[in-house]
Amino acid sequence: MLQIQIGDIIDNQYEIIKKLSQGSFGIVFYGKSIKTNKGVAIKVERKEMASFGTLVREIEMLGKLKGVPSIPELLWHGEYKKCNIMVMKMLGHDLIYYQKQSGQLSSQCINSIAYQLLWILEQMHKKYNKIIYVRNIIHRDIKPENILSKNGSDKIYLIDFGISKDTDSNFTHKKKQFSFIGTSRYASLAAHQGIEQTLKDDLESLGYVLIYLTTQHLPWMKIEKADDQRLDKIGRLKENVLLEDLCFGCPNSMLKYMKYVKELKPSAKPKYAMLRGLFLSKLQNTVELGLDWTNQAIKQEKKKHHKKQRNSCELNFQSCVTIRKPFMGETQINLNVKTIAAQEEQVISSDNLTSQVQFSIVETQGSKNSVKVGFSSSDIMECLAVQQNNNMARISTFEGIAEANPLLPQNFEKQLMEKESQDLEIKYNLLHFTSVYFNFKNPIQQNTIKQNYQVNVIKSIN
Repeated sequence: MLQIQIGDIIDNQYEIIKKLSQGSFGIVFYGKSIKTNKGVAIKVERKEMASFGTLVREIEMLGKLKGVPSIPELLWHGEYKKCNIMVMKMLGHDLIYYQKQSGQLSSQCINSIAYQLLWILEQMHKKYNKIIYVRNIIHRDIKPENILSKNGSDKIYLIDFGISKDTDSNFTHKKKQFSFIGTSRYASLAAHQGIEQTLKDDLESLGYVLIYLTTQHLPWMKIEKADDQRLDKIGRLKENVLLEDLCFGCPNSMLKYMKYVKELKPSAKPKYAMLRGLFLSKLQNTVELGLDWTNQAIKQEKKKHHKKQRNSCELNFQSCVTIRKPFMGETQINLNVKTIAAQEEQVISSDNLTSQVQFSIVETQGSKNSVKVGFSSSDIMECLAVQQNNNMARISTFEGIAEANPLLPQNFEKQLMEKESQDLEIKYNLLHFTSVYFNFKNPIQQNTIKQNYQVNVIKSIN
Protein backbone atom coordinates (compact mmCIF):
# COMPACT_ATOMS: atom_id res chain seq x y z
CA MET A 1 0.00 0.00 0.00
CA LEU A 2 1.23 3.49 -0.84
CA GLN A 3 2.39 5.57 2.12
CA ILE A 4 2.54 8.76 0.06
CA GLN A 5 -0.25 11.23 0.86
CA ILE A 6 -1.50 14.60 -0.32
CA GLY A 7 0.58 17.34 1.25
CA ASP A 8 3.86 15.41 1.15
CA ILE A 9 6.85 17.36 -0.15
CA ILE A 10 9.28 15.40 -2.31
CA ASP A 11 12.93 16.41 -2.47
CA ASN A 12 12.03 19.56 -0.48
CA GLN A 13 10.61 21.20 -3.61
CA TYR A 14 7.61 19.30 -5.06
CA GLU A 15 4.37 19.30 -3.06
CA ILE A 16 1.63 16.74 -3.79
CA ILE A 17 -1.72 18.52 -4.33
CA LYS A 18 -4.22 15.91 -5.61
CA LYS A 19 -4.52 12.55 -7.37
CA LEU A 20 -4.97 12.60 -11.14
CA SER A 21 -5.15 8.93 -12.16
CA GLN A 22 -4.47 5.44 -10.93
CA GLY A 23 -3.37 2.30 -12.74
CA SER A 24 -2.05 -1.17 -12.05
CA PHE A 25 1.54 0.04 -11.93
CA GLY A 26 1.06 3.15 -9.79
CA ILE A 27 -0.57 6.54 -9.23
CA VAL A 28 -0.08 9.90 -10.91
CA PHE A 29 -0.44 12.99 -8.69
CA TYR A 30 -0.71 16.66 -9.53
CA GLY A 31 1.85 18.74 -7.66
CA LYS A 32 3.49 22.14 -7.60
CA SER A 33 7.06 23.28 -7.50
CA ILE A 34 7.67 25.30 -4.35
CA LYS A 35 10.41 27.27 -6.11
CA THR A 36 8.61 28.14 -9.37
CA ASN A 37 4.95 27.57 -8.33
CA LYS A 38 4.43 25.68 -11.60
CA GLY A 39 2.37 22.50 -11.92
CA VAL A 40 4.12 19.14 -12.22
CA ALA A 41 3.11 15.50 -12.68
CA ILE A 42 4.38 13.13 -9.97
CA LYS A 43 4.37 9.44 -10.89
CA VAL A 44 4.62 6.98 -8.00
CA GLU A 45 5.26 3.27 -8.56
CA ARG A 46 3.50 0.70 -6.40
CA LYS A 47 5.83 -1.30 -4.17
CA GLU A 48 4.41 -4.60 -5.35
CA MET A 49 5.11 -3.63 -8.97
CA ALA A 50 8.70 -2.54 -8.39
CA SER A 51 10.00 -5.95 -9.50
CA PHE A 52 8.75 -5.29 -13.04
CA GLY A 53 10.98 -2.22 -13.28
CA THR A 54 8.57 -0.19 -15.41
CA LEU A 55 9.35 3.13 -13.76
CA VAL A 56 13.08 2.49 -13.91
CA ARG A 57 12.72 1.66 -17.63
CA GLU A 58 10.70 4.81 -18.25
CA ILE A 59 13.29 6.97 -16.51
CA GLU A 60 15.97 5.35 -18.67
CA MET A 61 14.02 5.92 -21.90
CA LEU A 62 13.26 9.56 -21.07
CA GLY A 63 16.98 10.07 -20.53
CA LYS A 64 17.75 8.57 -23.94
CA LEU A 65 15.01 10.63 -25.61
CA LYS A 66 16.12 13.87 -24.00
CA GLY A 67 15.92 16.72 -26.51
CA VAL A 68 13.21 15.15 -28.64
CA PRO A 69 10.27 17.60 -28.84
CA SER A 70 6.85 16.46 -27.58
CA ILE A 71 8.47 13.98 -25.18
CA PRO A 72 8.05 14.65 -21.39
CA GLU A 73 10.91 16.45 -19.69
CA LEU A 74 12.15 14.62 -16.61
CA LEU A 75 12.62 17.07 -13.70
CA TRP A 76 13.55 14.70 -10.86
CA HIS A 77 13.59 11.00 -10.04
CA GLY A 78 14.50 9.00 -6.98
CA GLU A 79 13.11 7.18 -3.95
CA TYR A 80 10.69 8.60 -1.39
CA LYS A 81 9.13 6.54 1.45
CA LYS A 82 10.60 3.42 -0.22
CA CYS A 83 8.71 4.15 -3.46
CA ASN A 84 10.23 4.91 -6.86
CA ILE A 85 9.14 8.37 -7.97
CA MET A 86 9.65 10.55 -11.02
CA VAL A 87 8.61 14.18 -11.52
CA MET A 88 7.77 15.59 -14.98
CA LYS A 89 6.36 18.77 -16.42
CA MET A 90 2.57 18.98 -16.56
CA LEU A 91 1.47 18.45 -20.16
CA GLY A 92 -2.32 18.70 -20.02
CA HIS A 93 -5.18 16.21 -20.54
CA ASP A 94 -5.33 13.03 -22.61
CA LEU A 95 -7.41 12.56 -25.77
CA ILE A 96 -10.14 10.63 -23.93
CA TYR A 97 -10.77 13.71 -21.79
CA TYR A 98 -11.17 15.96 -24.84
CA GLN A 99 -13.32 13.35 -26.58
CA LYS A 100 -15.71 13.28 -23.62
CA GLN A 101 -15.76 17.09 -23.52
CA SER A 102 -16.73 17.51 -27.18
CA GLY A 103 -18.48 14.19 -27.81
CA GLN A 104 -16.71 13.75 -31.14
CA LEU A 105 -13.40 15.10 -32.38
CA SER A 106 -13.50 16.81 -35.77
CA SER A 107 -11.80 15.27 -38.80
CA GLN A 108 -9.29 18.11 -39.06
CA CYS A 109 -8.39 17.61 -35.38
CA ILE A 110 -7.78 13.88 -35.93
CA ASN A 111 -5.69 14.63 -39.04
CA SER A 112 -3.58 17.06 -37.00
CA ILE A 113 -3.10 14.42 -34.27
CA ALA A 114 -2.05 11.83 -36.86
CA TYR A 115 0.39 14.22 -38.53
CA GLN A 116 2.07 15.19 -35.25
CA LEU A 117 2.28 11.64 -33.88
CA LEU A 118 3.86 10.36 -37.08
CA TRP A 119 6.52 13.03 -36.71
CA ILE A 120 7.10 12.12 -33.02
CA LEU A 121 7.36 8.40 -33.84
CA GLU A 122 9.82 9.13 -36.63
CA GLN A 123 12.10 10.99 -34.19
CA MET A 124 11.91 8.07 -31.74
CA HIS A 125 12.35 5.35 -34.33
CA LYS A 126 15.36 7.08 -35.86
CA LYS A 127 16.96 7.89 -32.51
CA TYR A 128 20.56 6.74 -32.59
CA ASN A 129 23.38 7.37 -30.15
CA LYS A 130 26.53 5.28 -30.38
CA ILE A 131 27.86 6.41 -27.01
CA ILE A 132 24.87 5.33 -24.89
CA TYR A 133 23.92 2.49 -27.27
CA VAL A 134 20.52 3.84 -28.35
CA ARG A 135 19.04 2.50 -31.57
CA ASN A 136 15.45 2.82 -32.79
CA ILE A 137 13.27 3.25 -29.69
CA ILE A 138 9.74 1.83 -30.04
CA HIS A 139 6.90 2.79 -27.69
CA ARG A 140 4.78 -0.41 -27.73
CA ASP A 141 1.80 1.20 -25.95
CA ILE A 142 0.29 3.81 -28.28
CA LYS A 143 -3.22 4.67 -27.01
CA PRO A 144 -5.38 7.81 -26.48
CA GLU A 145 -4.63 7.82 -22.74
CA ASN A 146 -0.92 8.28 -23.52
CA ILE A 147 -1.47 11.22 -25.91
CA LEU A 148 -1.74 14.58 -24.16
CA SER A 149 -2.37 18.20 -25.04
CA LYS A 150 -3.02 21.44 -23.17
CA ASN A 151 -6.07 23.68 -23.40
CA GLY A 152 -5.43 26.39 -25.95
CA SER A 153 -2.38 24.56 -27.34
CA ASP A 154 -2.05 22.89 -30.73
CA LYS A 155 0.86 20.66 -29.66
CA ILE A 156 0.64 16.91 -29.00
CA TYR A 157 2.74 15.02 -26.42
CA LEU A 158 3.46 11.29 -26.12
CA ILE A 159 3.96 9.87 -22.61
CA ASP A 160 4.35 6.59 -20.66
CA PHE A 161 7.51 4.84 -21.83
CA GLY A 162 7.35 2.13 -19.15
CA ILE A 163 7.33 -0.74 -21.68
CA SER A 164 9.36 0.95 -24.43
CA LYS A 165 12.60 -0.61 -25.66
CA ASP A 166 15.45 -0.29 -28.13
CA THR A 167 15.43 -2.40 -31.25
CA ASP A 168 18.05 -3.22 -33.83
CA SER A 169 17.47 -1.60 -37.25
CA ASN A 170 18.86 -4.79 -38.86
CA PHE A 171 16.11 -6.84 -37.22
CA THR A 172 15.50 -10.33 -38.59
CA HIS A 173 12.33 -12.27 -37.91
CA LYS A 174 12.75 -14.61 -34.95
CA LYS A 175 10.73 -17.64 -33.91
CA LYS A 176 11.00 -16.97 -30.19
CA GLN A 177 7.64 -16.39 -28.51
CA PHE A 178 7.08 -13.28 -26.39
CA SER A 179 4.38 -12.59 -23.84
CA PHE A 180 1.73 -10.05 -24.74
CA ILE A 181 2.88 -6.45 -24.24
CA GLY A 182 0.64 -3.40 -24.68
CA THR A 183 -3.04 -2.51 -24.44
CA SER A 184 -5.29 -5.13 -26.06
CA ARG A 185 -7.61 -2.64 -27.76
CA TYR A 186 -4.81 -0.89 -29.69
CA ALA A 187 -1.95 -3.44 -29.68
CA SER A 188 -0.60 -4.68 -33.00
CA LEU A 189 -1.24 -8.17 -34.38
CA ALA A 190 2.38 -9.14 -33.65
CA ALA A 191 1.81 -8.41 -29.94
CA HIS A 192 -1.07 -10.94 -29.91
CA GLN A 193 0.97 -13.51 -31.84
CA GLY A 194 3.94 -13.30 -29.47
CA ILE A 195 6.27 -11.92 -32.14
CA GLU A 196 8.91 -9.33 -31.25
CA GLN A 197 7.61 -5.86 -32.08
CA THR A 198 9.31 -3.47 -34.49
CA LEU A 199 8.78 0.03 -35.89
CA LYS A 200 5.81 -1.24 -37.87
CA ASP A 201 3.86 -2.15 -34.71
CA ASP A 202 3.82 1.41 -33.36
CA LEU A 203 2.34 2.57 -36.69
CA GLU A 204 -0.30 -0.18 -36.57
CA SER A 205 -1.33 0.80 -33.03
CA LEU A 206 -1.54 4.43 -34.14
CA GLY A 207 -3.89 3.35 -36.95
CA TYR A 208 -6.25 1.67 -34.45
CA VAL A 209 -6.19 4.82 -32.31
CA LEU A 210 -7.10 7.06 -35.26
CA ILE A 211 -9.93 4.74 -36.33
CA TYR A 212 -11.32 4.72 -32.79
CA LEU A 213 -11.16 8.52 -32.52
CA THR A 214 -13.01 8.80 -35.84
CA THR A 215 -15.74 6.18 -35.37
CA GLN A 216 -15.58 5.66 -31.58
CA HIS A 217 -15.69 1.93 -32.30
CA LEU A 218 -13.43 -1.04 -33.04
CA PRO A 219 -14.76 -4.52 -33.99
CA TRP A 220 -13.21 -6.25 -30.93
CA MET A 221 -14.56 -3.82 -28.32
CA LYS A 222 -17.60 -6.07 -27.71
CA ILE A 223 -15.47 -8.87 -26.24
CA GLU A 224 -15.88 -8.82 -22.47
CA LYS A 225 -12.85 -8.16 -20.30
CA ALA A 226 -13.68 -11.14 -18.09
CA ASP A 227 -13.29 -13.54 -21.01
CA ASP A 228 -10.26 -15.79 -20.43
CA GLN A 229 -9.61 -16.06 -24.17
CA ARG A 230 -10.05 -12.36 -24.78
CA LEU A 231 -6.50 -11.72 -26.09
CA ASP A 232 -6.71 -14.64 -28.52
CA LYS A 233 -10.15 -13.59 -29.81
CA ILE A 234 -9.00 -10.01 -30.34
CA GLY A 235 -5.90 -11.27 -32.14
CA ARG A 236 -7.97 -13.41 -34.51
CA LEU A 237 -10.28 -10.48 -35.27
CA LYS A 238 -7.32 -8.22 -36.06
CA GLU A 239 -5.91 -10.89 -38.35
CA ASN A 240 -9.11 -11.66 -40.27
CA VAL A 241 -10.96 -8.35 -40.41
CA LEU A 242 -11.14 -6.68 -43.84
CA LEU A 243 -9.50 -3.28 -43.86
CA GLU A 244 -12.50 -1.84 -45.75
CA ASP A 245 -14.77 -2.97 -42.90
CA LEU A 246 -12.32 -1.80 -40.25
CA CYS A 247 -12.07 1.67 -41.83
CA PHE A 248 -15.81 1.97 -42.59
CA GLY A 249 -16.87 5.54 -41.83
CA CYS A 250 -13.29 6.85 -42.01
CA PRO A 251 -11.72 9.05 -44.70
CA ASN A 252 -10.01 7.29 -47.61
CA SER A 253 -6.63 8.47 -46.27
CA MET A 254 -7.15 6.22 -43.23
CA LEU A 255 -7.71 3.16 -45.43
CA LYS A 256 -4.58 3.95 -47.46
CA TYR A 257 -2.60 4.30 -44.23
CA MET A 258 -3.73 0.92 -42.86
CA LYS A 259 -3.07 -0.86 -46.17
CA TYR A 260 0.47 0.48 -46.27
CA VAL A 261 1.17 -0.48 -42.63
CA LYS A 262 -0.29 -3.99 -42.99
CA GLU A 263 1.83 -4.67 -46.09
CA LEU A 264 4.97 -3.30 -44.47
CA LYS A 265 7.59 -5.91 -43.63
CA PRO A 266 8.88 -6.03 -40.01
CA SER A 267 12.43 -5.23 -41.09
CA ALA A 268 11.45 -2.39 -43.48
CA LYS A 269 11.91 1.29 -42.72
CA PRO A 270 8.57 3.13 -42.91
CA LYS A 271 8.13 6.10 -45.23
CA TYR A 272 7.07 8.59 -42.58
CA ALA A 273 6.93 11.61 -44.89
CA MET A 274 4.62 9.79 -47.29
CA LEU A 275 2.32 8.75 -44.43
CA ARG A 276 2.22 12.31 -43.06
CA GLY A 277 1.32 13.51 -46.54
CA LEU A 278 -1.90 11.47 -46.42
CA PHE A 279 -3.14 13.63 -43.54
CA LEU A 280 -1.42 16.88 -44.52
CA SER A 281 -3.39 17.03 -47.78
CA LYS A 282 -6.58 16.95 -45.70
CA LEU A 283 -5.29 19.64 -43.35
CA GLN A 284 -4.47 21.98 -46.24
CA ASN A 285 -8.12 21.98 -47.31
CA THR A 286 -9.32 23.31 -43.94
CA VAL A 287 -9.37 26.88 -42.70
CA GLU A 288 -8.40 25.97 -39.13
CA LEU A 289 -5.32 23.77 -38.78
CA GLY A 290 -5.28 23.55 -34.98
CA LEU A 291 -6.91 21.10 -32.59
CA ASP A 292 -10.53 21.40 -31.50
CA TRP A 293 -9.66 22.74 -28.05
CA THR A 294 -7.22 25.21 -29.61
CA ASN A 295 -9.74 26.56 -32.13
CA GLN A 296 -12.39 26.83 -29.42
CA ALA A 297 -10.10 28.90 -27.21
CA ILE A 298 -9.22 31.18 -30.14
CA LYS A 299 -12.90 31.67 -31.02
CA GLN A 300 -13.76 32.55 -27.43
CA GLU A 301 -10.90 35.05 -27.30
CA LYS A 302 -12.04 36.66 -30.57
CA LYS A 303 -15.62 36.80 -29.30
CA LYS A 304 -14.50 38.63 -26.15
CA HIS A 305 -12.38 41.02 -28.24
CA HIS A 306 -15.30 41.83 -30.59
CA LYS A 307 -17.59 42.35 -27.61
CA LYS A 308 -15.16 44.84 -26.08
CA GLN A 309 -14.89 46.70 -29.40
CA ARG A 310 -18.69 46.80 -29.77
CA ASN A 311 -19.14 48.15 -26.24
CA SER A 312 -16.51 50.85 -26.81
CA CYS A 313 -18.22 51.88 -30.05
CA GLU A 314 -21.60 52.11 -28.32
CA LEU A 315 -20.12 54.38 -25.65
CA ASN A 316 -18.67 56.75 -28.26
CA PHE A 317 -21.81 56.99 -30.37
CA GLN A 318 -25.10 58.75 -29.62
CA SER A 319 -28.01 59.53 -31.92
CA CYS A 320 -30.78 62.10 -31.82
CA VAL A 321 -33.95 62.39 -33.94
CA THR A 322 -35.03 65.65 -35.53
CA ILE A 323 -38.50 67.15 -35.48
CA ARG A 324 -39.90 68.09 -38.85
CA LYS A 325 -40.27 71.82 -39.59
CA PRO A 326 -40.96 73.82 -42.75
CA PHE A 327 -37.97 73.61 -45.03
CA MET A 328 -36.67 75.64 -47.93
CA GLY A 329 -37.22 73.86 -51.24
CA GLU A 330 -39.95 71.62 -49.83
CA THR A 331 -42.28 72.55 -52.69
CA GLN A 332 -39.89 70.87 -55.11
CA ILE A 333 -38.76 67.82 -53.15
CA ASN A 334 -40.74 66.03 -50.44
CA LEU A 335 -38.72 65.64 -47.23
CA ASN A 336 -40.00 63.99 -44.04
CA VAL A 337 -38.32 63.18 -40.71
CA LYS A 338 -34.54 63.26 -40.79
CA THR A 339 -32.15 61.50 -38.38
CA ILE A 340 -29.07 63.33 -37.22
CA ALA A 341 -26.11 61.38 -35.81
CA ALA A 342 -23.74 63.12 -33.41
CA GLN A 343 -20.27 61.81 -32.80
CA GLU A 344 -17.66 63.55 -30.70
CA GLU A 345 -14.01 63.54 -31.64
CA GLN A 346 -11.16 64.97 -29.58
CA VAL A 347 -8.98 67.35 -31.56
CA ILE A 348 -5.65 68.60 -30.17
CA SER A 349 -4.50 71.94 -31.53
CA SER A 350 -1.47 74.08 -30.73
CA ASP A 351 -3.62 76.67 -28.94
CA ASN A 352 -5.94 74.59 -26.80
CA LEU A 353 -7.80 71.29 -26.50
CA THR A 354 -11.14 71.55 -28.29
CA SER A 355 -13.87 69.13 -29.16
CA GLN A 356 -15.29 68.64 -32.62
CA VAL A 357 -18.89 67.58 -33.13
CA GLN A 358 -20.03 66.26 -36.48
CA PHE A 359 -23.71 66.20 -37.42
CA SER A 360 -24.94 64.40 -40.50
CA ILE A 361 -28.45 63.66 -41.74
CA VAL A 362 -28.19 59.93 -42.35
CA GLU A 363 -31.79 58.85 -42.96
CA THR A 364 -34.90 60.35 -44.53
CA GLN A 365 -38.37 58.90 -44.99
CA GLY A 366 -40.54 60.00 -47.92
CA SER A 367 -40.05 60.17 -51.63
CA LYS A 368 -37.16 58.62 -53.53
CA ASN A 369 -35.88 62.12 -54.24
CA SER A 370 -34.97 62.79 -50.57
CA VAL A 371 -31.62 64.49 -50.03
CA LYS A 372 -28.85 63.67 -47.52
CA VAL A 373 -27.01 66.79 -46.31
CA GLY A 374 -24.14 67.04 -43.80
CA PHE A 375 -22.17 69.73 -42.03
CA SER A 376 -19.50 70.00 -39.29
CA SER A 377 -18.34 72.61 -36.78
CA SER A 378 -15.11 72.46 -34.82
CA ASP A 379 -15.25 75.46 -32.51
CA ILE A 380 -18.87 75.56 -31.30
CA MET A 381 -18.78 74.90 -27.57
CA GLU A 382 -22.52 75.58 -27.23
CA CYS A 383 -23.32 72.44 -29.26
CA LEU A 384 -21.27 70.38 -26.82
CA ALA A 385 -23.20 71.83 -23.88
CA VAL A 386 -26.51 70.88 -25.50
CA GLN A 387 -25.22 67.35 -26.25
CA GLN A 388 -24.05 66.77 -22.66
CA ASN A 389 -27.32 68.02 -21.12
CA ASN A 390 -29.56 66.08 -23.53
CA ASN A 391 -28.43 62.57 -24.49
CA MET A 392 -31.31 62.26 -26.94
CA ALA A 393 -31.79 65.91 -27.94
CA ARG A 394 -34.68 66.45 -30.34
CA ILE A 395 -33.86 69.27 -32.73
CA SER A 396 -34.82 70.16 -36.23
CA THR A 397 -32.54 70.77 -39.19
CA PHE A 398 -30.32 73.85 -39.44
CA GLU A 399 -33.15 76.12 -38.30
CA GLY A 400 -33.77 74.06 -35.18
CA ILE A 401 -30.04 73.91 -34.37
CA ALA A 402 -29.86 77.70 -34.57
CA GLU A 403 -32.84 78.03 -32.22
CA ALA A 404 -31.33 75.64 -29.69
CA ASN A 405 -28.03 77.56 -29.80
CA PRO A 406 -28.75 81.31 -29.70
CA LEU A 407 -25.06 82.12 -29.20
CA LEU A 408 -24.17 81.14 -32.77
CA PRO A 409 -22.73 83.94 -34.92
CA GLN A 410 -25.41 85.89 -36.76
CA ASN A 411 -24.11 85.06 -40.22
CA PHE A 412 -23.66 81.34 -39.43
CA GLU A 413 -27.33 80.48 -39.94
CA LYS A 414 -27.40 82.34 -43.26
CA GLN A 415 -24.33 80.47 -44.48
CA LEU A 416 -25.92 77.17 -43.59
CA MET A 417 -29.20 78.04 -45.31
CA GLU A 418 -27.34 79.15 -48.42
CA LYS A 419 -25.35 75.93 -48.43
CA GLU A 420 -28.54 73.91 -48.11
CA SER A 421 -30.21 75.82 -50.96
CA GLN A 422 -27.19 75.21 -53.18
CA ASP A 423 -27.29 71.47 -52.42
CA LEU A 424 -31.01 71.29 -53.17
CA GLU A 425 -30.59 73.25 -56.39
CA ILE A 426 -27.82 70.93 -57.56
CA LYS A 427 -29.96 67.90 -56.69
CA TYR A 428 -32.95 69.36 -58.53
CA ASN A 429 -30.85 70.07 -61.64
CA LEU A 430 -29.51 66.53 -61.62
CA LEU A 431 -33.00 65.09 -61.35
CA HIS A 432 -34.22 67.34 -64.16
CA PHE A 433 -31.26 66.40 -66.37
CA THR A 434 -31.86 62.69 -65.69
CA SER A 435 -35.53 63.04 -66.58
CA VAL A 436 -34.73 64.85 -69.85
CA TYR A 437 -32.01 62.31 -70.70
CA PHE A 438 -34.40 59.42 -70.06
CA ASN A 439 -37.12 60.94 -72.26
CA PHE A 440 -34.61 61.56 -75.01
CA LYS A 441 -33.44 57.98 -74.95
CA ASN A 442 -36.92 56.43 -74.68
CA PRO A 443 -38.23 55.79 -78.24
CA ILE A 444 -41.71 54.83 -77.00
CA GLN A 445 -42.07 58.10 -75.15
CA GLN A 446 -40.65 59.97 -78.15
CA ASN A 447 -43.33 58.44 -80.41
CA THR A 448 -46.01 59.36 -77.89
CA ILE A 449 -44.81 62.96 -77.84
CA LYS A 450 -44.82 63.08 -81.68
CA GLN A 451 -48.34 61.66 -81.82
CA ASN A 452 -49.60 64.15 -79.24
CA TYR A 453 -47.93 66.94 -81.20
CA GLN A 454 -49.56 65.85 -84.46
CA VAL A 455 -53.00 65.64 -82.80
CA ASN A 456 -52.59 69.12 -81.37
CA VAL A 457 -51.52 70.48 -84.78
CA ILE A 458 -54.57 68.90 -86.49
CA LYS A 459 -56.88 70.32 -83.84
CA SER A 460 -55.41 73.76 -84.29
CA ILE A 461 -55.87 73.56 -88.04
CA ASN A 462 -59.47 72.46 -87.67
